[in-house]
Amino acid sequence: MRVEPTQTKNKAVDYGVLLVLIGLFLAPIFVREMILSKFYQINYFAVLGCAFILFRGGGKIKKKNLPLYILMFLMLGILIISEMHAGRTVQGFFRVFAGLLIPLTLLSYRPINPEETIKVVINALKAVSIFILVTCVIDFFADKQIILAYYKLAHDDNYYNMAFTSNRMFSYVGHPLYNAEIFLMTFGLNYAYNEIFLKNHKNDKWIILITLFGIVFTASKSAIAIFLGLLVVLYIKNWKYMIFCLSILIFGYFNGLFDLVMERFNGSLTTGRNEVWSRIKNSGIQFFHFFWGNGSDSKYSYSYLEEWARAAFEYPYRLFALEFGILFSGLLLYTIFIIPAYKIIKNKSNRLLLLIIFAAISLHVNIYNGIGTYSDAMYLFCLFVFVILNMSILGRKVENIRDEK
Repeated sequence: MRVEPTQTKNKAVDYGVLLVLIGLFLAPIFVREMILSKFYQINYFAVLGCAFILFRGGGKIKKKNLPLYILMFLMLGILIISEMHAGRTVQGFFRVFAGLLIPLTLLSYRPINPEETIKVVINALKAVSIFILVTCVIDFFADKQIILAYYKLAHDDNYYNMAFTSNRMFSYVGHPLYNAEIFLMTFGLNYAYNEIFLKNHKNDKWIILITLFGIVFTASKSAIAIFLGLLVVLYIKNWKYMIFCLSILIFGYFNGLFDLVMERFNGSLTTGRNEVWSRIKNSGIQFFHFFWGNGSDSKYSYSYLEEWARAAFEYPYRLFALEFGILFSGLLLYTIFIIPAYKIIKNKSNRLLLLIIFAAISLHVNIYNGIGTYSDAMYLFCLFVFVILNMSILGRKVENIRDEK
């Protein structure tokens, strides 16, 4: 039986979150790159959305949110020291600040109308996932001319060359791993919403198919492993869906759907990242400092050791420790992973389900440098955490309503 989270008549969507969605999916980095010759890395809509969130209460910080802002203030201080120590420009500093610290305001945000806002975010993720998958299929028959023309309009030679030489799914929002993250988030949040609020999974098969084909086209080893793990864990008690999932997997395997992924599994599981690190870590160079780092984008300064040395620093914990120091890395990872996990457990409502989904997405976020690009990826992850945390709070209200009935 379906139970509405609240009986509110207010159907307005939160403006701050809506601006973040616009920044992520209607004005992603490549669209901004078409319009702006400089500073296109900054997601202006998302920054404005977070400003709405921060100043919604007249600029006052609630007491319960004070620990988050203290951590942000500490990280800001370390960031300034690291950037000054490395001789970075003011513009470069603001790019990092806007793409790394400002998104954290989403982590403690409680919108006025959470259930409507959550639905809008999940529906937006579904729409984007479908759009990415459909355009990928069309572009496959068009010999990749659509995505190549798109990157050409954005004057992004790097992505143009990567898409031209790769068989993996590049989309209007970016890299295959970023696309895989969107598919995983869509799958996880859709399942959680249906389980907590609707108690109905009859339409899950469409999201399963979209996620499966989307992730397979990205050829992400980690994403396909995480997705299959989630399928088993979430649907283990639903034999109809288990049979459906197994049938699709068997069909896909025997029709070559997984050939590219299987081919990539034959190589290094870390795509060479750990191998590069094992070669350069004994070079005698002090890569990491405790109280400060070597500055943003310093991972590119070690190409003299070997051409792909930057790959050794593509894991977030190592990347942030290099660029802003060990202390900064610890504070940031504590803020975006440990605190949300603690809140999910503390809220009790559906904590095992939400913790599994949160852990799965967090695992994927930590296997590549997306949140360390200082652009859209951190906003996407913080938006996901925002939805998960508000689901856990609303879940308690839903349980109380059911108990009363």
